Amino acid sequence: MYLPRETTGVLLKEAERALENRLEIVRALALGQITKRDLLRWGYFATGGLLIARNGLGRFVGSAYADSVPRSPTFGAVKFQTPMPRAELQRPVPLLRLPNGDAAWQTGGGGTELAARNFSYHTDFTNSGGAVFRNPVTGVGPFEGRPPGEFFAHQRWEELYPKVGYLLSVGQVRPGSKFGQGLPDQNANSVWSFGPRQPGQTGNAAGLRTGLARPVLIKARYGEPILTRIYNDLPVDRAINGGFGRNESSVHLHNSHNGAESDGACNAFNFPGTFYDYHWAIAMARRDLPSVWPTSDRDFARKASGPDDGNGLVQVPGDFREIQGSLWFHDHRFFFTAQNVYKGMFAVFNIYSGPDRGREDLDDGFNLRLPSGSQLKWGNVDFDINLAISNPAFDANGQLRFDIFDTDGFLGDILLVNGTYYPYFEVLPRRYRFRLLNVSVARFIKLALGVNKSARFSQATKVPFYFIANDGNLVVSPIALTELDEQGVAERYDIVVDFSAFAPGDSIYLVNLLQQTDGRRPDGAVSIDRALKAGGDDPCVGPFLEFRVVNSLQSVDNPGKIYNASNPLDKDRSVNFTDPEWRSGAKTLTSQIPIVAPVRERTLEFGRSGGGDSRNTADGQCIPDCGNADSFPWTIKVNGQAAHSLNANRISLLVPKPGEVEHWTLVNGGGGWDHPIHLHFEEGVTIDRGGAAIPATERLVRKDVWRLRPSGKVKFQVRFGEFGGAYVTHCHNATHEDAAMLLRLQLLTPPPGDPNFKGQPQYVVTQTPIPTPNGVTFKQPEILPEGDPRNLRVAGSARS
Repeated sequence: MYLPRETTGVLLKEAERALENRLEIVRALALGQITKRDLLRWGYFATGGLLIARNGLGRFVGSAYADSVPRSPTFGAVKFQTPMPRAELQRPVPLLRLPNGDAAWQTGGGGTELAARNFSYHTDFTNSGGAVFRNPVTGVGPFEGRPPGEFFAHQRWEELYPKVGYLLSVGQVRPGSKFGQGLPDQNANSVWSFGPRQPGQTGNAAGLRTGLARPVLIKARYGEPILTRIYNDLPVDRAINGGFGRNESSVHLHNSHNGAESDGACNAFNFPGTFYDYHWAIAMARRDLPSVWPTSDRDFARKASGPDDGNGLVQVPGDFREIQGSLWFHDHRFFFTAQNVYKGMFAVFNIYSGPDRGREDLDDGFNLRLPSGSQLKWGNVDFDINLAISNPAFDANGQLRFDIFDTDGFLGDILLVNGTYYPYFEVLPRRYRFRLLNVSVARFIKLALGVNKSARFSQATKVPFYFIANDGNLVVSPIALTELDEQGVAERYDIVVDFSAFAPGDSIYLVNLLQQTDGRRPDGAVSIDRALKAGGDDPCVGPFLEFRVVNSLQSVDNPGKIYNASNPLDKDRSVNFTDPEWRSGAKTLTSQIPIVAPVRERTLEFGRSGGGDSRNTADGQCIPDCGNADSFPWTIKVNGQAAHSLNANRISLLVPKPGEVEHWTLVNGGGGWDHPIHLHFEEGVTIDRGGAAIPATERLVRKDVWRLRPSGKVKFQVRFGEFGGAYVTHCHNATHEDAAMLLRLQLLTPPPGDPNFKGQPQYVVTQTPIPTPNGVTFKQPEILPEGDPRNLRVAGSARS
């Protein structure tokens, strides 16, 4: 994969020259100076999609997992010398309901924003013949990227009217941003990321440097729907991208329960100069299905709740067993997700509830008192930390580099935490909650905590912890562990670590045990002793975050507060899972959702099937535009039928009505790779792995990303409801996703006349939006018969 750091001489020079030649080709492609057809004609490019060794490219230009790529320069940067930044908390803007139903931004002075509304401003643009609400940067096309018409109006707007809003930008990184002390500033178009936007701020065709070099954080709560307006402040010219990345954006809140028009995966991306309004309803699942609410729990209604601004609860309809916690949002522009997320287009998102309130000192019988703090009424983060782990590589100038030719999986040689190179983080000797997110392109990780320095414990001693949530879903009972299971891209693991056995001056490492030298799959785990030693084939094995135990810390929730470990008033008030009632199971985090007989079963097989069929359209173009891509080796088979790669105008799975239980089996079609498969919008209860071992962290646990394992399979139970439209399921190895292991899932809502009709038009299939800078047009989608249960014959019956 990567040459050892100590490589010198001719071998290193040849590798560096080969890599620079490869990056020159990437830049030329980005600028439109050459095409992949040119490379194929000149003999530089193979029909399978890989750049081949020739004319100075040498053996060093195999795909990103080859054994001879030079290591990223680090310019003398020293590990564990830069403090880890927290995710940047965003402040909500109150929304005022206007007489016409629009929501006005109460920005408190300064610039003004167009009110948020149910129907897109594109509707007014279209109805006026393009005379109003034009893109103010280009003067062409609509100001809002959300498509026009009722199918892309916000579903259940009145019922789930937004109470607060967030103004965000996806833009070029701010001047002076760097990944750590000693590393160079990142160029404007090396990193594209989210950042706050000022009300009424004027866009620019060359882009705005609004992006942060670390993730932003939004804190949400049940009972408080959100309207998030995200401006595309990237350069208008596609070629101004630093060699990779597409300047079109569609944001997915992974894995919130929202309408398809706000899910970020219905092919409704927006262009520079425009905004997109996302209605994040923060709706609890099973809102419309009280027949499945766990009424045997006498407090079920109060557990289905969000925190108010005091000590009370705001009850919401739904099933508290499906409460969500640790989410994230990221770009989801089809065919370019890997490039855009790798450039920095990701953020973290915490949802708080009555049970998971984010407050330690309130013992009301419902609040779990998970480590967090007590300075705020809800959503404390003093001791509740988001950790986003990414995996970049740098070019000779210290800028991000990416291999656009690789269809197996791009692997970097560096680990960042919250955008920072091998940082340290100070902790008090008490319990902490860590929300671990793998935001790599293709790298799997396996994490453990090991002692670095302590008067009491020897080096490499494993530090125990409790596992409390998988993909943002609480497990029934906390699980005691000393190392985590493998963690695929987009998986989230929440753990509770108790540092009280350590003294100020002690140091503990967060360690990656998993070696991976091939973008398709990991090689296997090593011991913590070996991981803590230098060397090995994978530079990303080893410690990458240091926890330094200290005696005092400033609060981030209340900067005027200084915690002192010696002060009894600052004692740890969080739940202690070693207490007898927790060890016996008398107390639990949540309740188990039962496995029941399904209405139907489906089987999806994920594998390699030649070049794919994404360009098998009338005009030979992908839907949506896929640039120069012409190889789509990663495909999906539905119920044993033909393999297909991404076509956003093809419905591969259709769910005819909400509320029905389905069992899905996901199958890995080969042993040479692994796939972390993500289902949008809903979570599934993991049933089994086809007879293979299944860890306690997965068994009967709700998830939205499942690692299939090489030649493996996984079965889960899922039930859809509340919203409709076009969603997706796909591999979250983002390279596989873009090339093009993704299918469209269509959810239908109850029709007029049905007692459960909520006014949504999605009782019929949604047309496919085709965005252009001039506005959105639509196509009528095709439906695969094998994915449409309305047309499937079942033995002994006419239809199912």
